[in-house]
Amino acid sequence: MSSHRLRAYIYLILTAAIWGAAGPIIKYTLSGIDPLPFLTYRFTIAAIFSLGFFLLKIKRGKKFRKLRANFPIAVFYGLLAVPIALGILFFGLDNSTVLDLTLIGIIGPLMVTAGGSIFFRDRITRREKAGISIVLLGVLLNSFSPLFRSGSDVRLTGNILLLLFLSADSGSILVAKKAVQKKIVSANLTNLAFIVGAVTLIPIALLAYGLSDLINIITTLPLKYHLGVWYMALLSGNLAYFLYVRGQRSIEVSEAVLFNYLQPLFMVPLAIFWLHESLSTSFVLGGIIIAVGLVIAESKKRRYNT
Repeated sequence: MSSHRLRAYIYLILTAAIWGAAGPIIKYTLSGIDPLPFLTYRFTIAAIFSLGFFLLKIKRGKKFRKLRANFPIAVFYGLLAVPIALGILFFGLDNSTVLDLTLIGIIGPLMVTAGGSIFFRDRITRREKAGISIVLLGVLLNSFSPLFRSGSDVRLTGNILLLLFLSADSGSILVAKKAVQKKIVSANLTNLAFIVGAVTLIPIALLAYGLSDLINIITTLPLKYHLGVWYMALLSGNLAYFLYVRGQRSIEVSEAVLFNYLQPLFMVPLAIFWLHESLSTSFVLGGIIIAVGLVIAESKKRRYNT
């Protein structure tokens, strides 16, 4: 194994751990602050650090030639990855559960695999297509199970938003791969994305809440919720996005997203033992179906890549 590939694996494992804890942390923090102020606060913090990053680079004589030459695709990535994808995620998770996010999130890597086939000509076998279809069945079973329970309309809405989040997030991953292929430095791409997120969300939050109310929401927030916001801003934000984009620079898109399957190892225990969420019948049944689909979809891929 080459040193570049090994480094990519380490980056992606660290990212999986950080993002695996992110779902429970978001859900916990949303009990103290609404999604829009949460997002605005988070990306204001991230944008301040990102501006410092760019100012430091400019002071050292950095010209950002590749970033300027491909500025539209970098801004598009920022819009898709931050205010659109994460905005949908926060509102979806506010109305759903972390366990539902765990199962629904499994479809994300498969969406990227399908996108990689379309835009990067990655090979998808019939076996993988069959596995993807089975996984999709398990995801839909769990996502729409609230239809069969009384009083579960809010959770159904949340699950639909989570599916939309995965579509936007998968699209942002493919755009990031294209940007990296154009030699945009991963740190430049991710830091610009957080600035784009802040510039987009701050005006929306000001219109929705007003300056004085928005400041009051943030300044009166208990410390435990501040810690959740800062975790999302710096660890799940600046650090994890940098590691993810840097990690997929040396390996295929379809291989990089496989590391997302590690996230439930961190997410599920936190959801059960910290947030006290319970396993439903639809979750267990959906999980079994998804596991079968993943085995079918990925076993052929592993043999193909060896």
